[in-house]
Amino acid sequence: MGDRYSFVVTTLDLATATTLQLLIALERREVSSVELLDGMLSNIALMNPAVNAVVAMDMERARAEATAADNSRTAGDHCGPLHGLPMTIKDCYETLDLVTTAGAPELSDHVPTRDADVVRLLRRAGAIVWAKTNVPYYAGDHQTYNDVYGITNNPWDLTRTSGGSSGGAAVAVACGFTTAEIGSDIGNSIRQPAGLNGIFGLKTTYGLVSGRGHIPGPTGSLTSSDLGVFGPLGRSCGDLRILLEVLTNSGSAFGGMPGAELPRFEQQPDVADLRIGVWSDDAIAPVDSSVKGLIEDAARQLSNEGAEVDSEIRPAIASSDLHRNYMQLLNSTLSPQLPGDMWEKLVTKAGGNSEHSDNDGVMFARNSVLSHRDWLAANERRAIAQQAWADVFESIDVMIAPIQPVAAFLHDTERSYGKRTLDVNGSDAPYRGILFWAGLATMPHLPSVAIPIGQTADGLPVGMQLIGPKWSDHKILSIGEEISSALGQHFIPPPLAALSIK
Repeated sequence: MGDRYSFVVTTLDLATATTLQLLIALERREVSSVELLDGMLSNIALMNPAVNAVVAMDMERARAEATAADNSRTAGDHCGPLHGLPMTIKDCYETLDLVTTAGAPELSDHVPTRDADVVRLLRRAGAIVWAKTNVPYYAGDHQTYNDVYGITNNPWDLTRTSGGSSGGAAVAVACGFTTAEIGSDIGNSIRQPAGLNGIFGLKTTYGLVSGRGHIPGPTGSLTSSDLGVFGPLGRSCGDLRILLEVLTNSGSAFGGMPGAELPRFEQQPDVADLRIGVWSDDAIAPVDSSVKGLIEDAARQLSNEGAEVDSEIRPAIASSDLHRNYMQLLNSTLSPQLPGDMWEKLVTKAGGNSEHSDNDGVMFARNSVLSHRDWLAANERRAIAQQAWADVFESIDVMIAPIQPVAAFLHDTERSYGKRTLDVNGSDAPYRGILFWAGLATMPHLPSVAIPIGQTADGLPVGMQLIGPKWSDHKILSIGEEISSALGQHFIPPPLAALSIK
């Protein structure tokens, strides 16, 4: 291929191209896998020193696999839907012979002898998984930083957070180090980084995608947490759909039922036929006007396009009760990962305070050491919430809501989690407000897709989430695609990506 073509593909197009566009170009042999890899490496060399998103690479293997993919295509062989696509992967997924730390110093020399199920499926589909992206310590924060690799910066403003825990993954997609990534989400870890970096992300229905080989849990574990899910990040809903197909193409969706398939949504919806609920603010976790305004503007625009919009519809359960139950289930499902001495301290703290205390530390302790009897009661309340949401979805197709109360905030890593705050409309609001909006979909095991909807006056990306019924992953991607089109919203590369356009 001539120099002109290499110039376009390896620089300009990688700043804006979707995964689908790259796959089409590969299939038509308009670009080679080696050229794509070289373009991504160039972008990493130019921008990664500023953002610190990619933290480990196996370039020798990547180049060998890219060359093999090109040779296979030349020979007329088709090696899967992602044939020859170079990809990075979140550093929580175990990768054969490539260090996997989950941001933990104690795992800094952990080189797995297997691939996580997600990585295995990507490779089977023809992807070249060759680099790891940064995460917070054991994926446990809304910011991405750790003592192994340091902090990941937002490419829209390097002084601000990339989000977490899939912060490195989202930045890599935004900057053209990859166009496709796989994150994980238990407390907004796909949706929040997607929103803060101006990309798309899918929190899948619970149980749809295998988490085997994801850290946390412990290395080598075969089980997944009660709330955690695994899903794609990309530059369009179409990108997410391609990756979802790969991640669910194991012949055993729905908890291992042989031959089960995720319901399809073959007909692209028209915005005028959509029924949309709007949940743009809540007293439990107030939303900054810069975010709330964009969501309500989007709702008005969709209404003007003919959609039926309902700003009052909610599950028939108090917001505070939904959030309380989410926190019980979240803290209890994470507690087995705690060191033994910390566990004992939490047991003491939980037992030494009134059961009616609303102190954050006491509630965390009590939730973390929840008895099985109390967990069963919380699980019953989840079932009630699931039914309440099912009742809501009799009247609407999706619920649109904030991903978090604010756009990307300034790095805040010195204060402990409980002492951090968010600036919401000029006042300090609890950092944990991020979890309220995460829990709307997470606690009842619902899918949610994050899409960009504009920028604040300061030029920071804002996204919103579209929550749908259980197993409606394909449907909400189609609806997200239609809503993005109706709003005139699509992936826009961050200012930093101008470095790649020479």
